[in-house]
Formats: sequence, structure tokens, C-alpha cells
Amino acid sequence: MKPRILIVDDDTAVTQQLFWSLSEDYDVVTANDLQTAVRRATVYKPSISIVDMNLTPEDSDAGLRILEYIKAHVPGSKLVVTVNGTKAWELFYAVGADEVLAKPFEIEELLSTTRRLVTLQADVV
Repeated sequence: MKPRILIVDDDTAVTQQLFWSLSEDYDVVTANDLQTAVRRATVYKPSISIVDMNLTPEDSDAGLRILEYIKAHVPGSKLVVTVNGTKAWELFYAVGADEVLAKPFEIEELLSTTRRLVTLQADVV
């Protein structure tokens, strides 16, 4: 069985690009908003969650709330945070992010990060 990855980003083009980049090696689930992300994290229990911290301008804390929810309810999930710029990286690590990637990131950087985190997770289990 392939490890499952949850991708959360409000930009559907980003979720589609990441879906196609990761789907060969992983079972990929996507969400474009807070409610969908919470439902999918609860149902699918992803091995890795990739969460955009700049989810919506209307709700600047949505990404952080998703991160906290996944950490509390899917404790085995590794968390990758994507963010524009370098703001608040310390906060993301403090609430449980395993990796922070600055946008725009290279797809190879994301692939390398996911492979490393899946390996780390397998070593723990």
C-alpha cells in the first residue's frame, strides 16, 4: 500500500500539479479549504500532510488551525508547511511542522522531503 499524502492549498492549480507530481508513488488526497482538509485528514489519516499556511486572505489562521488539528487528531502524520516568504517559521515548527518549504519551491525539493519523511515515519513504526 502506498503512503497517503494530504495536500491542502486554496489554489487548485497547485493542488493539481502536486497531485500529478506525487501520485505515482503516493496515494494523494487534496483539499482546498479548512473544512475539507479537516474531513479528509479525519477520514484518510494521511502519512504526510502538505499544508499551505497562506490558505485564504479572508482567514489568515486557517492553515495554522489545520496544522494544529492534524497534529492533534492524526498524531503519526508528518507535516510539511508551505509559505510565501520566511515569516513565522519558528511558529510553524513550534506547533509541530516537520518541514517548512518557501514558495515557490522546486518539485524535486518537495519529492526529496516527502521521501525523507516517509522513511522517518517507517523507522518509527
